[in-house]
Amino acid sequence: MMGKYIVYFDSGTSNSRIYLLDKDFQVLYVDKKNVGSRNSSIEGSNRVLIEGLYELYTKLLQEKHLTEEDVTSIYMSGMITSPYGMKEVPHLKVPLSVQEFADSLYCHYEDTLFHRNIYLVPGLKTVNDDFSFVGNMRGEEIEIIGTLDELRSKGITHAALMMPGSHTHVTYVKDDVVSDIISNFTGELFYALKKETIMAPVLSVEATADDLDPEMIHKALENLDRLGFNRSLYICHAMRIMESGTPLQRFSYGEGVVNGGVRKSLEYYCEHFWKGCDTLVIVSDEFMYRLFSIIFEGSPYIKNIVWMPISATKSYAVEGLRKIVGLKGEENE
Repeated sequence: MMGKYIVYFDSGTSNSRIYLLDKDFQVLYVDKKNVGSRNSSIEGSNRVLIEGLYELYTKLLQEKHLTEEDVTSIYMSGMITSPYGMKEVPHLKVPLSVQEFADSLYCHYEDTLFHRNIYLVPGLKTVNDDFSFVGNMRGEEIEIIGTLDELRSKGITHAALMMPGSHTHVTYVKDDVVSDIISNFTGELFYALKKETIMAPVLSVEATADDLDPEMIHKALENLDRLGFNRSLYICHAMRIMESGTPLQRFSYGEGVVNGGVRKSLEYYCEHFWKGCDTLVIVSDEFMYRLFSIIFEGSPYIKNIVWMPISATKSYAVEGLRKIVGLKGEENE
């Protein structure tokens, strides 16, 4: 099937995004739908997910006045390869080079609605006899690959690459090889505390990057180290009851408690496994960059912090797709 365009789906737990790309991987169209692997899990079938993705696809064709023949290839990444995705595809084991990753795209013929080959991007995992040092991701791997050329242009070939989110993953990247993964339970924990506990009044404060209070975040790190997570979190609640500090100070302290463990785990890895890794690259919005910059202030291991901003117009996932498709070469269906 010879066409002029590429369609790419970035499908997560709750939302899926579709991109129309030209042959140079320039974004021509973006749309989103609230459908993901969670829907399949709830329904006990992936039918609802496939229908949602196909709805996005047919809408794109209609709005851009395209036919099936205009689309050369369809690629999908994220939770689409999970047990509740379109097709379960095993994680690839790290260490893994970008070339090895490109060679491992999974071709799946979707025979219910799309009736064509779809190329699925597998997730990554670590394998270790000690379960304390396992990690995995689905979706972030293609974004990591999408950052590599820009990192190289900055003279960075050896770094810890952080992607804050529901689960904050930190990967060890050296010379285009993803060598290790640290997975942390962060954003999802913050959301649960905010929605389902007495911490809601503290964590529901509207705040910008400039509102974060470094002193309170550092206090949270100090308490985590000497008192542990449970006691440190309760202090956040007690501050509100005792009317100690401002709402923004209490919010900053709470963010420090929830996310402070990421520093502890990364520093442990830098000391024991990632020898010589002293650069942290944060791929995030401004708020998360500011938060983790404060958290890592004074780290004996992380000496340099680099920000790679994300925005509505900048997709490292699309950049990653461009890189792996270029390495793999043209696919003909």
